Amino acid sequence: MALQIARSLIVALVLTHGVLVLADVAQRAHGTGEVIAYGLCAIPLLGFQAVLPFLSYQQWKSVCRVSAFFFVAGATYLVVAFGGANWNGLAGPLAGSALLLLTGIRAWSVFVLVVAVLPVRAMAHESPLLPSIGLALASGLGGLLVLGLARLTHLVSEAWASRAEAARRAVVSERLRFSMDLHDLLGFSLSSIALKSELIYRLVPSRPDQARKEIDEILDISRQALSDVRLVARGYRGMSLESETSSVQSVLDSLGVVVHVDIRCGSLPPAVDTVLATAVREGVTNALKHAHVRHVTIRVVDEREKVRLVMANDGVAGPAAGPHCSDGSGLTNLASRFDVIGGHIDTEVRDDGWFRLVCEVPLAISLGSGRPAS
Repeated sequence: MALQIARSLIVALVLTHGVLVLADVAQRAHGTGEVIAYGLCAIPLLGFQAVLPFLSYQQWKSVCRVSAFFFVAGATYLVVAFGGANWNGLAGPLAGSALLLLTGIRAWSVFVLVVAVLPVRAMAHESPLLPSIGLALASGLGGLLVLGLARLTHLVSEAWASRAEAARRAVVSERLRFSMDLHDLLGFSLSSIALKSELIYRLVPSRPDQARKEIDEILDISRQALSDVRLVARGYRGMSLESETSSVQSVLDSLGVVVHVDIRCGSLPPAVDTVLATAVREGVTNALKHAHVRHVTIRVVDEREKVRLVMANDGVAGPAAGPHCSDGSGLTNLASRFDVIGGHIDTEVRDDGWFRLVCEVPLAISLGSGRPAS
């Protein structure tokens, strides 16, 4: 609405000014033919000046803008030269065109020159000076009004464009958050379900009781995954490092993987707790997907200003087979989560087949940001 009002005011200002000029000319003209003749010259000129504020002239080259102004100025003074002082009212829109098309000190110099021409011309023709000064002031005011309204339209247009871009970025950011959360949640859950299903297939003939126990665990994992997906859809998912470590330890134990857990940190801020829990889940998911894992180590230490998480697993065939070299986006997503709260991650694949994931989070920065990592 503001943009439409500003544009309407510009058109109304220029066209009203033109109507007043034509009415003044009609009063003093020597015949209708003269009014029609000069009107046919002035109307296209006024129309161009009314449309000028809506054009994307800011993208024009400097020489094009100067040429456009001199074309408008030449047409204006041509009408004035043949039509006489009655057409001096066209100086107002011309002054506005100078401020729109030209830049810097040159624009204001030409603006002053256009306004000053009116009293100078009156003195040269020995006409009354006071009316010419009043007309000059009115022309200058009209030019400033055209400039102000044109700037208003451009600012409103830019504001709407910025608003649309912000909305687009918000949608992209939300889609990225949702995809990252789904990857982190379902990657571990589905990997666990697949491995446990293979285990159940082998246990059913010989150990049906153990198979039923594994089925119960699969049901628990499935329910938890469904609950996590619902939390993601609602916009926020908090996770606990302690509960996540306990969960992955249970899954790894059932798969015959030896797990060593050493957590020596107190109560953590929610953002830190969530991002470290996500790191544990992603590390275990990578170990299950990309290595023949037999041993996993999870160590968390509170080191004064920061918390340090170290995860390691064996079973990596070589550097080229490391999780960090896989086609997945898990570690990339994890790195972006740590970036949000001022942390960082490092990965290493050693020659003995061990993969090492190191995550560090500065507590002071995390507490200051107050932003969740989900």
